[in-house]
Amino acid sequence: MSLIYSTSIHAQELPRSVEGPVFEHMGSVYDLEDVDFKPDSNQVLYAIFDIERLQEDPEQINPLITSLHRYYNMHVRNGVMERNIHLAFVVHGSSSKDVLTHAAYRKRYGVENPNLKFISALEKKGVDMFICGQSASYAGIHRDEIVPQVQFALSAMTVLTMYQMNGYALIRF
Repeated sequence: MSLIYSTSIHAQELPRSVEGPVFEHMGSVYDLEDVDFKPDSNQVLYAIFDIERLQEDPEQINPLITSLHRYYNMHVRNGVMERNIHLAFVVHGSSSKDVLTHAAYRKRYGVENPNLKFISALEKKGVDMFICGQSASYAGIHRDEIVPQVQFALSAMTVLTMYQMNGYALIRF
């Protein structure tokens, strides 16, 4: 019985991830043909991502940051106009290190910050980016150690509250 089951699984073609159209080489998604719920192509989408994740290997990117690239690619691939997507994120807690400059990151972890190319790509799309000032202070991160694309906020709670009051949906993984 297990031989038949195993063979039938391998006989099915597994979906392949695709990149773009907004970001190439980041934010890969799956093209799905038969879904029951898709976005309205005329809808304007507002979302704020709450980014806090312990990334133990300093050479690895924070996959929550690349979720914003996937969000863009997935929705544009499915008919939402790029100009109708408005995103923001706030990093806090253990993710605060992910917005350090290369120099500050190298000083702390011995390698360059692998997240900066992803942050730069988001900046080009007008994504609002913040770091929690409370988390930064707790971690001993000074404002001049943060990349200039990221704004220093009073707190993640403040950013999340204000953005949700202004119609942004909260996305937290």
